[in-house]
Amino acid sequence: MKDKNQEGGASKTEITRRDFVGGTLIGSGVALLAAKAPGALASLGANTLPDFKLGNTMPLPLTGLDKSWTGPGGQGDYAPANGNTHREVNAAHTLRNGDFARRVDAAADTGERYDLVVVGAGFAGCTAAYTFLKEHPKAKVLILDNHEMFGGEARQNEFEVDGYRLWAPQGSTGAVWPLQAAKKIEMFSSLWDELKLPQEFEWQEAKNSDLKIPYDNYSPMHLTWEGTDLGWYHEGHGMSVNPWQNRFADVPIDEKTKSDFLWMETYRQPPEREDWAQWLDSMTYQDFLKNEMGLDSKEVLEYLQPFGAAMGMGLGPDVISAYQAFNFLQPGVLQYGRQLGIGDPTDYVHLAQWPGGNTGTLRHLVWKLIPDIYGKVSGINDVLSNPIDRDQVDRKGNSTRIRLGSLVVNVRHEGASSVRVTYLNGEVMARVFADRVVMAGQQHLNKRVVTDLPASYREAMDQFMHAPMMMVNVALTNWRFMDRMGVASVRWFGDELGWFTTLRRQMILDGEEPMPLDPDKPTVLTMYNSFCIPGLPIEQQTVAARMKMFGMSYADIEKQVIDQFTKMFAPGGFDAERDIAGIIVNRQGHAYAATPPGFFFGKDGKPTASDVIRKPHGRIAFAHAELMGMQMWEGAVHEGERAGHQVAGMA
Repeated sequence: MKDKNQEGGASKTEITRRDFVGGTLIGSGVALLAAKAPGALASLGANTLPDFKLGNTMPLPLTGLDKSWTGPGGQGDYAPANGNTHREVNAAHTLRNGDFARRVDAAADTGERYDLVVVGAGFAGCTAAYTFLKEHPKAKVLILDNHEMFGGEARQNEFEVDGYRLWAPQGSTGAVWPLQAAKKIEMFSSLWDELKLPQEFEWQEAKNSDLKIPYDNYSPMHLTWEGTDLGWYHEGHGMSVNPWQNRFADVPIDEKTKSDFLWMETYRQPPEREDWAQWLDSMTYQDFLKNEMGLDSKEVLEYLQPFGAAMGMGLGPDVISAYQAFNFLQPGVLQYGRQLGIGDPTDYVHLAQWPGGNTGTLRHLVWKLIPDIYGKVSGINDVLSNPIDRDQVDRKGNSTRIRLGSLVVNVRHEGASSVRVTYLNGEVMARVFADRVVMAGQQHLNKRVVTDLPASYREAMDQFMHAPMMMVNVALTNWRFMDRMGVASVRWFGDELGWFTTLRRQMILDGEEPMPLDPDKPTVLTMYNSFCIPGLPIEQQTVAARMKMFGMSYADIEKQVIDQFTKMFAPGGFDAERDIAGIIVNRQGHAYAATPPGFFFGKDGKPTASDVIRKPHGRIAFAHAELMGMQMWEGAVHEGERAGHQVAGMA
């Protein structure tokens, strides 16, 4: 989308693919990275990648990116905040390289002092502030965040196509549903009730189409393939429709692979043992597949790799704990749910997904903190879609202020009862003081920012590794081509970018359908793209994967998406120039905690890294979903509540 679209309203003609190409592809060049071109990583041989060392300066320093690398951000409040943009990546990697250190002591003192400063405006940070204020309602709280919009990964993209407003998630996607089932499997937060969110939902039905369309983006990836009209695409072989239903009759794989897929789905008797959870955490998921299920198949691993990574594992079976695979309902290990007494959750849960993913829940939480932020509110749709009042976000006099575009670069104690917080806002380095601080960001930043940490905390924080994820949202003028081909969800194989996308039904909100579900009307398809590099140790794979993602310009990504959609959907009449209204790329450099064996239950009788970090350091507490090993909104809320209570109890 062009800049003028990001600043105000737009007609359909203002966001055609031609505008995308004209504004970002043509003339984008390769001057995007400070030392190497976007394709530089691709030219590095396999022998080069293992030389990556966690914490060292990378071959791609990532401090010279510009707007053409980020690409268009859509419309509305989230337009300048599509994932990690060039602004955040440049600043964060400058921080990583230590370039801010010399400026900290010269920072301007704002003269402000707060009862609590929270670093990070995602679920954990906002929940910590909310929890603290419940115990100290007259307190003054400041939340600092480096992005141009609050939410962390719970942010959304917005499009306007043919008079319809369209939304899609940038990252955090949905809440486990129904609520009673969520409580049963302990994927529930009481915050949902405190925010007075609905206890039941009704989902729209498709018009002018007989396709079976799923409730959410994740379930049809594999969990409930029977709940959608699923296509598998192999280049040169066309689209195979509902392959599980016809025993892969039209899929170009051999009989052994077909048998392996069916065994993967029917396996029901894992070893029974009381210490099953600790046992699973002693091995990788690939170890379990091979040694317990007898699946030593390259094809099965390639099938599971992007699915598990997108679900929340971040990387593939080769390096991730088998217990984490259980957490994310992977085949085989999910059968331990029967031993736990919850059965197979894929039989009774799916996701409740707001139009923009978990942005809807996060916006309700921010509304609690700043009641006037959305202007006049008469229902859920107003909370979800009203523009924010920028004058309210950081207004003097509010009990909670959110200061966006503020990268915290240094946090340290000043005596026994005060904490100094230094941050960069634009070109200005400034400092505030607080009685207490909650660090609600990830540990790779905390260990650099909190400069008076004891060695035990740094050692624990060093154990956290993160995998990237790229969310690509493709706005379409119609999806008639999918209807003609008989597919609502598509899995494709062998492409370097992307592997799955799906239509989804919208929840009815305030008696209205947020977006249409008609093959002749606009919609958005979301792609969850991981960057697994099997064969590399996890420490190196997380870094190499991130560099691979950051090494792709918007122009690279746009071209690959268009080429892939054309190959898959042309038989249904797809034409990219006519049918694609816009593409937004959301890069999340540290999307998921990557959890190797031993992460969840520790090794050699030592406490886990998370247990160390959960203890406050002086007047500083730490809160992030990664401490649970799973970057889910419910976990972020849990950790935020714990940290909020901790700082509330500090005298």
